[in-house]
Amino acid sequence: MTERLYYTDAYCVRFEARLIATEQMADRLAVVLDRSAFYPTGGGQPHDTGTLAGWPVLEVIEREADGAVLHLLPAEATLRSDQVTGEIDWPRRFDHMQQHTGQHILSQAFVQVANADTVGFHMSSDYSTIDVNSNALSEADIARAEALANQIVFEDRPVFARLVTAAEAATLPLRKPPAVQGAIRIVQVEGFDWSACGGTHVARSGAVGLIKIVRQERRGAETRLTFLCGRRALEHYHTLLTLTGELARSLSVGIDELPRTLERMQAEARAAHKERELLRNSLLDYEAEALANRSQAVGRLRVVSHIFDGRSVDEARQLASRIATRPDHVALLGVRDAKAQLIFACAAGLSCDMRALLGQVCQAVGGRGGGGPTLAQGGGADPARLDEALGLASELLRQQVAGG
Repeated sequence: MTERLYYTDAYCVRFEARLIATEQMADRLAVVLDRSAFYPTGGGQPHDTGTLAGWPVLEVIEREADGAVLHLLPAEATLRSDQVTGEIDWPRRFDHMQQHTGQHILSQAFVQVANADTVGFHMSSDYSTIDVNSNALSEADIARAEALANQIVFEDRPVFARLVTAAEAATLPLRKPPAVQGAIRIVQVEGFDWSACGGTHVARSGAVGLIKIVRQERRGAETRLTFLCGRRALEHYHTLLTLTGELARSLSVGIDELPRTLERMQAEARAAHKERELLRNSLLDYEAEALANRSQAVGRLRVVSHIFDGRSVDEARQLASRIATRPDHVALLGVRDAKAQLIFACAAGLSCDMRALLGQVCQAVGGRGGGGPTLAQGGGADPARLDEALGLASELLRQQVAGG
């Protein structure tokens, strides 16, 4: 089994080790050492990277069979000596230490503030998440937990790890029971949190830096909280400051004036939208009247047959409905776009059935549709057949009137 140096010194970035074995794993060379400071993926924390004998360490995993740490190097890597030097990518390691210790602090804060236990933890290269077993967290709960977590950070409490027996672990106020047997590694944030954990952590809580929750999402009976610590929180703040600064400059106001400015713009946009709708409805009323004035007599019916090119189907449907408010009027409208659209409407009280008429027309032009007796909509894939479709609709309507 590999001696894991990060258990006793997470700040170890360079070490010497003896080569135990190598083996090919697909397109990687797997290397086993007698001791290593490289953290393998596990416990929600990603693996370390760095170099081993000058070769890049691409991935680090734990072999289940014997607990050995496998360092995966490029397939072409060659180790010329049994003694090798390993170097950890320190910025990546320290980032993981900040996020993982921050998670311990934040999880304990939610226990104390909302009696919500962490049931899942994930750390990616950009953000980290915890899942807590409550979907009833209020904004105030989250704000209080975040404030408590940052208070612990600002107090710069010692963080240390030690191995204990199961009996000793039973006497500690652990957040959750340990998942391992035998010796148990406990990570303690002094006077605040005790957790069984094999990950890497900072030496004092102050090194975590700011803890900031940036998103919350209910997921069934749980809540997923996305958070950032240290450098990630600083970069997030820089991004937000840049965005708000650019927005303020584009509006020619100060950053502190943005809320009032946006409220005013939203009010103006709502008023403009309302005015546009009034004008649009007036234009549709006028257009419907103009179309109705050009209607053709079919028996006692007045039929409007018209094709629009590239118009919205919604507007065509509104026009058909407006035309059909006139006694004895029938609207047979088409929209020619990427495909053919048909909208048929008739005045209430007529014996015409727009759904049946549309069904006959759509079947003839290879399409389909649906709707009700007074308003139906459908179409086909070939816009070139719209003239044919409306011509057929007019003829079928003429036959229906003549037969009635």
